[in-house]
Amino acid sequence: MTEFENVRDVLKDAIEIADAKGIKTKVGKNEYHPATVEEVQDLMQGRLYNIADLLGMSDLYLEGENDEVHD
Repeated sequence: MTEFENVRDVLKDAIEIADAKGIKTKVGKNEYHPATVEEVQDLMQGRLYNIADLLGMSDLYLEGENDEVHD
């Protein structure tokens, strides 16, 4: 994943993902399939973590690594 150097660029990229209507992921040399929910979550998670890092707030995700998921 690309590590962005400023918040604006990573937010722009995250917004483009959020606005996309048909995200595909590569599964082979020249093969793609529609992204699963988990794959889209992974895409967004990386960008959110990058934003947290740029803002000096990595504790937001580092402290939560062992927390349970709540509805």
